[in-house]
Amino acid sequence: MNIILASKSPRRKELLEMCNISFETLVSDIDEKEIEKKILKEKKDDNIYAQADSLTASLAYNKAKIVSLRNPNHIVIGSDTVVASDLKILGKPLNESDAYQTLLQLCGKVHRVYTAVSLFINGEEEFTFTNYTEVEFFKYDEDMENIIREYIKTASPMDKAGAYGIQDMGSLLIKEIKGDYYTVMGLPISRLYRKLLPYI
Repeated sequence: MNIILASKSPRRKELLEMCNISFETLVSDIDEKEIEKKILKEKKDDNIYAQADSLTASLAYNKAKIVSLRNPNHIVIGSDTVVASDLKILGKPLNESDAYQTLLQLCGKVHRVYTAVSLFINGEEEFTFTNYTEVEFFKYDEDMENIIREYIKTASPMDKAGAYGIQDMGSLLIKEIKGDYYTVMGLPISRLYRKLLPYI
């Protein structure tokens, strides 16, 4: 059975390729903002971490489902990543100013990166799971200011939840991580690979 990755993320593509898995990519056209609004309204009484967990799982589920319904007899993998910090869920930055404020807000603090993965076959869910990793940034100082400004100039933060990538210059902001590196990168590949084995 052929595999479809329902994501345009180059990082997810790279991680699947690393495992020597053959697949194609097809991007779902779900309205992520609508799903986010719905989930956060439903989960408004939950803490921020429970909200982030539910949101990533719902987005991954919906991405995989819509692509699966259009592509029967394929294994479809959907995934989504968000950052949860200071009672706020952080998605991709709107612009450079937003990226700067986001990175500034993360300085000297521990935040969580949530990545969910959902697998569908013939429009039916096989499994959905969520991983999170704790990430601590260095405290704000002149060096951090310079790194943040130089990093934003690369435009790399613009397509990433929390406005940074652990696999690029964003790594210079990070003091410590607790958990799975690849969850922060956007796909907990070790866990996914083991769950994929019965299907490939």
